[in-house]
Amino acid sequence: MDIAIIGANGDVGRALAVQIISRQLLTPRQRLQLVGRREGGSASALHGLRADLHDAFAEITPEIDVALSPEDVAADLILFCAGRTAPTSSTQMISRHDLALANREVFESYASSLARHGHGEELVIIVTNPVELGVEVFSRHLDPRRVFGMGAYQDSMRLRREIATDFGVRRQRVHGYMLGEHGDALVPILSRFWIYGFDEAENAAALRKLRGDRHPGDFAASVMTEKAVLAQLVRSNEVEQAFRHAESQPPDLRAVLLPLITHISGAKTAQSTAAITAEMVEQILSGGQSVIPAQVKLAASDWFGPAGVLGVPVICGLRGWSRVIDLGEGEIDGEERDCLLAASQVIRDRLTSWGLS
Repeated sequence: MDIAIIGANGDVGRALAVQIISRQLLTPRQRLQLVGRREGGSASALHGLRADLHDAFAEITPEIDVALSPEDVAADLILFCAGRTAPTSSTQMISRHDLALANREVFESYASSLARHGHGEELVIIVTNPVELGVEVFSRHLDPRRVFGMGAYQDSMRLRREIATDFGVRRQRVHGYMLGEHGDALVPILSRFWIYGFDEAENAAALRKLRGDRHPGDFAASVMTEKAVLAQLVRSNEVEQAFRHAESQPPDLRAVLLPLITHISGAKTAQSTAAITAEMVEQILSGGQSVIPAQVKLAASDWFGPAGVLGVPVICGLRGWSRVIDLGEGEIDGEERDCLLAASQVIRDRLTSWGLS
């Protein structure tokens, strides 16, 4: 299994290279390909990064090579981190529409090249935003069952971490999903929540505490309201107060708000994004069948809604994803189903506005 990081000279790409090597996801005989552009600083910087990684990790370093054009990408697992990112400032906000228009050409160039020059069995994980756009573009060129967006995995892990904090347990003991869009149309699926080691009564009490008097349909509006509050605090240079305000919110809101403040405070979220992506890679490379929440291109027969890109839990392995799980009749409540259908429509509308219909 060889891995390529497209956009390896960016913040996330560099951090991801470190994660892959330090976790020993590749053996010394396997290959890590660092992919950049001939223009700009990539041509020299990636050769320097290659040398630095060898220096840092010595005996456990896999073979590392550098590629500087889409045609040269060659790997079994491709991690797509290239393209424009949102500015780290609340005063220089870029719209999701502008971000999509800037990154669509980058997605298209690599996806079309991989379709022409690849071996046909590559797995692709989209890290670049908008994740849904990347999944849609790559799924038009490659087998959709082999394309994943990591947004739902990252959002779900953030939710589990925040819940774990409130209940004093490790994140690994918490089960729950953040599905839908890796953006404003995010849907917490708390009806699938439980904590391993809690009995049925304890989990029921924990769920009541998590939900309070809130309803799934209220979540999107709550996120928008709190984002406005935080943006004003950051613009007033009250970053510490913004973090305190976010930390006072329920776990599902914290899972959205804390990464936002982290990014616009100037710190970015490169380290957490790289760590979570590497964890997702580790699950896929385990060789077994894992349940992973991810953005995928669904057919109408895959779930209870229309065809399109959506963040859902899927069973996946080295051959891609096989089916959606945990969203059957009676497995989530009616309001959550409605929210997922609404999120699906939001994503379809966005893709249409970005020229993909």
